[in-house]
Amino acid sequence: MTYGPEQVDLLENGTGPRWWETVPRPVRRLAAVLVVVLLVVGGIVWVRDRAADRELAQRIDLVTFLALESSSTSPPGGRVSYFVVVRNEGLRPVSVTGIGGGAEGLRLRMRDGVASTIPVGGELSIPLSIRLTCADTTSGPLTAELTIRRADGGAASRDVDLEPAALVLDVAGTLCAVRTDLRDHELSGPVLRGVAAKADTGG
Repeated sequence: MTYGPEQVDLLENGTGPRWWETVPRPVRRLAAVLVVVLLVVGGIVWVRDRAADRELAQRIDLVTFLALESSSTSPPGGRVSYFVVVRNEGLRPVSVTGIGGGAEGLRLRMRDGVASTIPVGGELSIPLSIRLTCADTTSGPLTAELTIRRADGGAASRDVDLEPAALVLDVAGTLCAVRTDLRDHELSGPVLRGVAAKADTGG
């Protein structure tokens, strides 16, 4: 048995045509294009998922309302405490780090100044300091700015109308009707002494 020169070369090299060399050139080009398209689509999906996760971490969905707690016996003479109740209806925990705002003649802020974390689906009653300075009128709306720390560590703020504002405005109106000289008076705390006496005497 004899071998031609080309056959001998193939045997000496120990290799035949590479597999992709046996694929027609148009098919190879099409396969390369498909690989590039898959990489591009995969990159777009990855970027979109990252953007969705970032948007989810930054989304804040809060419900707020004003609450009042009172006692007629402790301390003697009674006590009134105001709170803003914040419910977290978002998908990530958030922390309320500050509250400020008010209305004409009223200034409110977070009473203890301590950041409060609200879990998903949870709510928290945050004590308020409400300072009253009697002017010609004390009217609403009663607004507040909530300073918030998101789950991703970023900061945000939300402006809200505190309702029912009458819990504060009615008290402020009553006090100012009999004590027009009140300045920077704290509404959260012991009930103001002497108001009833001044109201009875017209002083």
